[in-house]
Amino acid sequence: MNEDHLTKSTVRLELEAEEAAFIDQEISRGACATAEDLLRAGLHLLEKSERQRRIAELRTMIDEADADVDAGRFSELGALGELSDYVKEQAKARR
Repeated sequence: MNEDHLTKSTVRLELEAEEAAFIDQEISRGACATAEDLLRAGLHLLEKSERQRRIAELRTMIDEADADVDAGRFSELGALGELSDYVKEQAKARR
């Protein structure tokens, strides 16, 4: 995505005194040049944390699937159409 597709938004925040002091402290020590930069850095960390959470969830699902295969809890499908038939049967069974 290039910059032509990005839109900018203005956000107004009411901060607690401690939050405003923290922002001022971070700017003073050179961690960020502006409050906007600090907010962007915080959003980046939240995005990274969410991405790591989703990756961990997927890894757990993979581990569970591997355990199912190791325990023999799987179905082999070979013929064309067997997968869709299997999925439909499983969906009906869950209702």
